[in-house]
Amino acid sequence: MKISPRLKKYLGFILKLLLAGAIVAWLLRDPHEIVASFRHFDLRYLAPAMVCYGFHILFCSWRWRELAKLIGVNLKITEAVSLTFQGNLFSLVVPGGAVGGDVVKMGAVSRRSSSGSKAEGAFTVLMDRIIGMIALFSLELAILVPAIPLLLNVEVPEIPLDARAKQIGIALLALLAVAGLAASCVIFFHRTIEKLPLMGALMRKADGLTNGMVSRLTAATDTYSASWRKLALLTLGSVFFVHLMTVVPMCFLLSGLGISYGIFDVIVAVTIGNIIGLIPLFPGGVGGRDFAVIMMLTAAGVARADAKTAQLIYTAIILFFSLLGAVFLVCDRGKALDSGAKAAAKGA
Repeated sequence: MKISPRLKKYLGFILKLLLAGAIVAWLLRDPHEIVASFRHFDLRYLAPAMVCYGFHILFCSWRWRELAKLIGVNLKITEAVSLTFQGNLFSLVVPGGAVGGDVVKMGAVSRRSSSGSKAEGAFTVLMDRIIGMIALFSLELAILVPAIPLLLNVEVPEIPLDARAKQIGIALLALLAVAGLAASCVIFFHRTIEKLPLMGALMRKADGLTNGMVSRLTAATDTYSASWRKLALLTLGSVFFVHLMTVVPMCFLLSGLGISYGIFDVIVAVTIGNIIGLIPLFPGGVGGRDFAVIMMLTAAGVARADAKTAQLIYTAIILFFSLLGAVFLVCDRGKALDSGAKAAAKGA
């Protein structure tokens, strides 16, 4: 019996949910220690943690709007914020993970773009993802060497890891960062790729089949390349106001638990946790991110119960902001229906 592609996609998503649930259940296998740790949490630290996490989403929205402006795609800041929240929602609940959320954003911005710039509108989502990836992998490479002592200290309960296995893991992290940077930057060398006989012929063929879409997208890429200073500033800003900003909530949560910690250790734990969370096996990063952050905080000297408590509260914050996208989705649809009703009434 054949299984339809859509059914396969949803079955895969269910398996990812089960995997994430299994990891979280494994982390919670001794809930008494977490409950005891949570009783000591100062709730006054929760609000600033949430504000800082929300700020990084707002910066991502602004960054996307700035990238759209560079190629003439008009996107209001309110639209950028709304669609960013909606993308986070669909990254969590739609098969495809973060890519699934990006696809939804592409569809939404394409519908809002004029008929001659729909492809460019969707392309801005891809460029926004590329800039974010370059910033994340650059940060990883910057911290990886000084983080080696911490990474060599990581222990996984019930899974023996010798020094050799840890060294291989560190090498894989470095390789992942280099490969991620290469994959993110390759689009800017499309003119060189076009000169390759096979690739050039394929691109020209695709351009003909899509009524010049490939040419428009390569022209948009050239515009971005010419604005390299702006891209560099947005990338640098993303390092501080997106990726390092996601470290700040964890610092507040650890402080709320009355824990002394090294800021660099938290930067390493959250950054590598965010990278692990990109793996498509985990819906919205849940499960993989939690495991990585808890293991590294524990390696840095944080009590395992406190590390679990802090990360589980952090995951609750992430889920809250992701699910908040449903509010923006409903409001957007309400506006669309209202606009349609007004147009119908005007036509009548």
